Amino acid sequence: MVQSADFVVLSDQFDRIINKMAAVEKTPRDFGSGDLLYRSEVHTLKAIGENAGANITALARYAGTSKSAVSQMVDRLVRRDLVEKYRNPENDKDILLRLTHRGRIAFLGHEQYHLKIHARVEQRLKEMTTEEFRSLQEIFRTIEETVDESLADRG
Repeated sequence: MVQSADFVVLSDQFDRIINKMAAVEKTPRDFGSGDLLYRSEVHTLKAIGENAGANITALARYAGTSKSAVSQMVDRLVRRDLVEKYRNPENDKDILLRLTHRGRIAFLGHEQYHLKIHARVEQRLKEMTTEEFRSLQEIFRTIEETVDESLADRG
């Protein structure tokens, strides 16, 4: 049976992980295009790269954020020549989005960055037994459900 003190140690470790991940996410990185990109910027590039030809409304739905936030981010990325807007040839009123050459380089560099991190984690987790891995999945599920409940309580 897990003791309260053990839970406190685990909880503190989890908090440290979250804080370290937040620090990583706050630091802009160059993913090969020569641009220092923040998490929100590169994840917008990712969303456009995975949904080429999407408009602002579709991108906001995909990202789970407001159209205003997506529009502001897209405008910033357009000014930096990472994204371009173009008119839908089938509906002249509809503005669609796609990555520029530099935007595609950053998008692919970001994908490689995540593949490298995932490979490192996978290498370490391969040492676990199936039972240990299933336990870890259960822990993550429990944490996610608890966070979801906390978010629901706010509303």
